Amino acid sequence: MKLKKIKIVNFGQFSNLTFDLPSSRLNVFFGANEAGKSTVVAFVKQIMFGFYLRSNSSPFFEDYRPLAHVSPMGGSLFFEDTTGSNYELERLWAKGDKTKLGILTVKKDGQTVPQNLFFDQIKNIDGAFYADSFIFNQEMLNQVNSLNQADLLERIYYLGASDSNRLLDVRDDFAKDAGRLFKKTGKKPELNQLLKELKDKRANLADVELQFKKYEEFSSDLQNKGAQLKQKHAELVKLQKKQNKLATLQQELQSYKQLEVLENKKKPINFDSKNYQQAQMLIGQIQNLQKNISSLEQKIKHFSEISVGDADAKRVVQKKSELLQWQSEYKACMQRAEQIEDEEKQLLAITPDLQKVINLNPTQINDLRAEYQNLPKETASSKKANNNNLGKILLLTGGLLSVLGLILLFSSGAQGLIALIVGIIIFCAGFYKQKAEQKQRELFTKQINSDKERLLNFKKKYGLDPDNLDLTNLLNQLNQYRSKETAKNSNDKQMKEINSNMLGLARVIENLLNKSINHNFTDLLNAINEIESELDEKRQRAEQRENLKSNLIETKQNLKELELKLNTLLAQANVKTMDEYNDSYQMYLNQAKLDTQIDALKSSLEDHLDELQDLSKNPTTVKDREKQLDEKISSVEETVDDLQKRVAEVQVQMNDLSDSTAMFEAKQDLANTETQFENVSKDYLADLFTSKWVGRALDLASNERFPKMLKSAKEYLQLLTSGRYTDIQIDKKITVTRFDGKERAVKYLSRGTAEQLYFALKLAFVGQVRKQINLPILIDDSFVNFDDKRVGLIDQLLKKISKYNQVLIFTAQSSLVDKLQVKPLTFTKGNQNV
Repeated sequence: MKLKKIKIVNFGQFSNLTFDLPSSRLNVFFGANEAGKSTVVAFVKQIMFGFYLRSNSSPFFEDYRPLAHVSPMGGSLFFEDTTGSNYELERLWAKGDKTKLGILTVKKDGQTVPQNLFFDQIKNIDGAFYADSFIFNQEMLNQVNSLNQADLLERIYYLGASDSNRLLDVRDDFAKDAGRLFKKTGKKPELNQLLKELKDKRANLADVELQFKKYEEFSSDLQNKGAQLKQKHAELVKLQKKQNKLATLQQELQSYKQLEVLENKKKPINFDSKNYQQAQMLIGQIQNLQKNISSLEQKIKHFSEISVGDADAKRVVQKKSELLQWQSEYKACMQRAEQIEDEEKQLLAITPDLQKVINLNPTQINDLRAEYQNLPKETASSKKANNNNLGKILLLTGGLLSVLGLILLFSSGAQGLIALIVGIIIFCAGFYKQKAEQKQRELFTKQINSDKERLLNFKKKYGLDPDNLDLTNLLNQLNQYRSKETAKNSNDKQMKEINSNMLGLARVIENLLNKSINHNFTDLLNAINEIESELDEKRQRAEQRENLKSNLIETKQNLKELELKLNTLLAQANVKTMDEYNDSYQMYLNQAKLDTQIDALKSSLEDHLDELQDLSKNPTTVKDREKQLDEKISSVEETVDDLQKRVAEVQVQMNDLSDSTAMFEAKQDLANTETQFENVSKDYLADLFTSKWVGRALDLASNERFPKMLKSAKEYLQLLTSGRYTDIQIDKKITVTRFDGKERAVKYLSRGTAEQLYFALKLAFVGQVRKQINLPILIDDSFVNFDDKRVGLIDQLLKKISKYNQVLIFTAQSSLVDKLQVKPLTFTKGNQNV
């Protein structure tokens, strides 16, 4: 597990502080004393394994509640395992939480997971194991310095055993407790004193044993007489029970005589109670049916004979669907009329000339088409525009050339003459051309006047402008308009037909209702609904009357069947009327009451019924049996009195013997002392065994683990001592070998060298378990007493260790930071306090 980030919410003097660790191998936290380095070390440990509040404190990781009154306490640690998965451990505690360890939440790749998913990867170690194995600080070194040589040897030997320091203290405490309870040659220890008391009390008990034997003889005699007395008491009780039973029989004899009287009154009667109950039910049902018949007859009287309706009304109702069809068709016609009108208006708006030809008949249309086709297609003015300028151009060109020729004639001679001749020729051609154009213009003028007259006549006759007229399109639009008119006429005809049908139906409805109605679809439908409602009401009343008649017939039939069943039951009971049947029922009840009294007496006398029958026949037998019982009881009572006197005498003798001896008290005192001795012995053996067991467990743990740590420990010790010590040997004692080959026992080492040995062995243990438990090593100012040379050696050691385990160093030594050549994470005063 590599620590990637430390996020403090509130812890000690820090609030809202985050450290992003740049390296997965070696990270350095640098700050002055009291900057909070140890607080961060405690934070790392407590986030993983729980807070140490007042109820759960330890000497090193004390209570780190926030200095200011803020909540919650705690924060988060972010780890990355070998597979690349990220774990976040968040532990928070607020005032009022039941747990003092804080509430831990574990997240894997952002998803909350069970806590054991993380702790299974570190073999579920606890905080004490982590502190003993992975944390190096002044507290640890101070503990080493405070030990004597023998204790230090044990600490080194048992290094790696889980919680070995505390187990050593536990072992010593149990050994001391066992020594306080017993010593072989001691007198003051509790077990030694109890052994002496047992000896004295056993001797005292032997003196009273003779007296105890005599007491046992009296006790045996008392038991025999007590058994005889018990036997006589039992015999007396049996006789008294017989006497009481005889008295009870005398009292019950009167009840037995009453039983005989009741049995003599009992008479046989044949009565079926089920048939009687059935007859009672039939009487009730008959009465209910009679009431129903009367009620039905009254209701039928209220319904006179009803005519369901005439044929005209039914036919009108049947016309309802047809009327709805007319309404739908009329509505469609109205919509069609509006549509045709809109389309005609649209045609007139698109083609305004259409209005001028709407009223023309087919002959007039043909004349229009012929006249339009005979109109001139191109006016004379347009033709003239093509050639009326050529004469002028030739005259102008000839004149210019003639003038130019005259000018050149005096200067150039021949060239001027040629220009003059050409100019005269062109001028003459232009003159003749202009005359021809004049004649042509006159002809054009006549043609134009003729065309204008024809166009004007066409426009006056039809009101159409031939220049802007598209006759083909106009005639097409006219055909469309006339088709719309045809459709409009057809639609109007259909609407008139619907109105005619509706008028005929309205007259029929008015005759049926004897009132006038508006001739529209809504009023006609309402009127038909009214007629239909009247028909339905008549039909329902007729159906109700028929149903009542049917119910009346059925009820009368049921009444006959019930009366027949009742007569059958009366015949079975040999009676003619229900009153006679009721009298028979009363007789049956009286006999049932008599049977109940007889059964009650028999039940109370059941145990002694046979004896009472004999006593009733022989009354003198009771007195004889009573006399015999009195004589036997008197004899047994005399015997009991004699035995009671003899038992009392023996008890007095035993009481006197018991009062004059201390036998029982001595025995009880001896038993109490033996119990006390047994309990103290258990405590002594438990303390002795526990001390031996803890020592043996530490031996087994160290013998298995310690040799495996030697190879790394030798290398680390040689590095820490700059080659002064090169080897470590384990036999009955631990010895180290110097560079010159001399061996030296641990107890003869200097304090500094012993610390270095302990340091090397502890690092070797961490290296040994790295495959199973790979957590960051926290080193908090553990090198303050090292000189510069040793600091350089520490640099080599840490770089070697950080290849396998992530190392976090918290230091105030700038020289160590320089040696490590790692950019430190700094604590700056003034910004971390709450």
